[in-house]
Amino acid sequence: MYQTLVAVNLSAEQNYGKLQFLPDLATGWNTSTNGEVYTFYLRHNVTFSDGNPFNAYDVWTEFYFWYYLTGNSTTFWNGLNIFNTSNVNVGPATFALINQSGLSNPSPQLLSIMGNTNLPAYVTGPYAIVFHLAVPFPFFVNTFTGFEGMIFDPMYVLQHGGPGQPGSINSYFNTNPIPGTGPYTVTSVQMDEYVEFQQNPNYWAKSLTPSQIAANPILDPGHYKTIIVYFKSSDTTRYIDLTTGKVQLAAVTSSDFQLILNNPSYGYAVIKYPADMVSLDFNNNIFPTNVTDVRLAIVHAINYTQVIDQAVFGYGKRVMGPETPNYGQFYDPGNYPPYSYNLTEAKQYLAEAGFPGGKGLPPLTLEVDALGTSWETPAAEIIQQDLAQIGITVNIQVVPDSVFYSPFGSYQTNLQDASQIPPLSFNAVDGYAPDYLAPTDFWTSFVTNMSPWGNWGAYNNPTVDSAVLFMDHSNNLSAIMQKLTVAQGVIYNQAPYDWLFAAQLPLIDGSYAYNKQTISGFYMDPNLVGVTDLPILNTITPA
Repeated sequence: MYQTLVAVNLSAEQNYGKLQFLPDLATGWNTSTNGEVYTFYLRHNVTFSDGNPFNAYDVWTEFYFWYYLTGNSTTFWNGLNIFNTSNVNVGPATFALINQSGLSNPSPQLLSIMGNTNLPAYVTGPYAIVFHLAVPFPFFVNTFTGFEGMIFDPMYVLQHGGPGQPGSINSYFNTNPIPGTGPYTVTSVQMDEYVEFQQNPNYWAKSLTPSQIAANPILDPGHYKTIIVYFKSSDTTRYIDLTTGKVQLAAVTSSDFQLILNNPSYGYAVIKYPADMVSLDFNNNIFPTNVTDVRLAIVHAINYTQVIDQAVFGYGKRVMGPETPNYGQFYDPGNYPPYSYNLTEAKQYLAEAGFPGGKGLPPLTLEVDALGTSWETPAAEIIQQDLAQIGITVNIQVVPDSVFYSPFGSYQTNLQDASQIPPLSFNAVDGYAPDYLAPTDFWTSFVTNMSPWGNWGAYNNPTVDSAVLFMDHSNNLSAIMQKLTVAQGVIYNQAPYDWLFAAQLPLIDGSYAYNKQTISGFYMDPNLVGVTDLPILNTITPA
């Protein structure tokens, strides 16, 4: 339903470090020499599925929707502090003016607000919008691939109660989806049952030639008139529905996925560019995982090959965090190898910490989210056995999803609630996928005090913070690389996380399976579960 100003080249992204961005709702963009001003030029003759025209005024309005909904936070844009919002006074009064004026031909009063060059985003015409950053940020285009970058019809929002209140999006849109510009529209929603999609008869790109679609598959008008996505909580039910022909594509995990692997009639998605990080998180603020040598002992005591083979069917790529390989030079700038399985080294670290053979260490709790037991429990049991070999006792505790996530939030929240976080846990049921396709996402989220959501270990080091802040505030790539190289050395030697693997299956221990006689294939959302864990529906092609 929703498209972005820029699209990811779905073919090029299959290769590590070669992310490319193509025009989507923008025909192009340029950047000022100082890296602070980005101007996007938008397509003409595009409409939302409800018939409203798409233009720069829509993009401007949506931008300030997000700012307002975060309570006017300076980090409203993907958690990044890259805009000067001190001159922004956009809220309910402005939204009321927009609702009165409309966005097809805004009133002079509204145009004067939208064209105010003192704002972080302003329009220079109906098909051009400028984003003026407070700092140089070379990855700004990348951020549009995330949630905030998906374009929807703001007039529909204002005509149906508005965006909501700060911290609370208008729930009307849960069952009445906002129109987009994409190839499909939602015609029916039944909560926790199904969503029905129909091809958009007014889709602006429906007349593209096969060669144009091949050059940018995200623009494909689709191959099926109607697509119904069902919600089925049982993995076995989904597997049976697939194998009996009731559905053509299904999410299949765990033991049922093993049946898919053994049946040559079925295909399944494999991620060639693994961006989904799975890690064992250490609580860096409670004893004994606040002791660096204890953490180093643990990371060298785990048999990673066994974890990957037995918990995720071998579909895991060893990586050295906090980055993943699809970001090229920004991955592993110090060229450090992933932590090795070496019991001798693990025992030595434990002895240096003052706990030879584990003597003096309390049992450690490894908390598992009940929703992720299909792969987390087997992985936890292997880790439990491995750590026992160096004298560390691990107790596995399965807790409900609500309990698992309750103490987690921003870095500040994690630090404040450190006593409620167990010594060991996995980062999420489905790992950590990017919220937007820029290297700043993983670095900021995992290892800085600026993390809005992902620093589960509440880890902080001033050298690392300084390097990542520089990454967010400079367009000098060589200087960025120098600082990240130093920062990664600090991280490697302090082991705030054990980077287990990057997942090569979109569901960690399973994938989207299909009968090869009915479907030939599809593309996956490049952000993976950072935005959605579904295939891109309009790219599903018949066999």
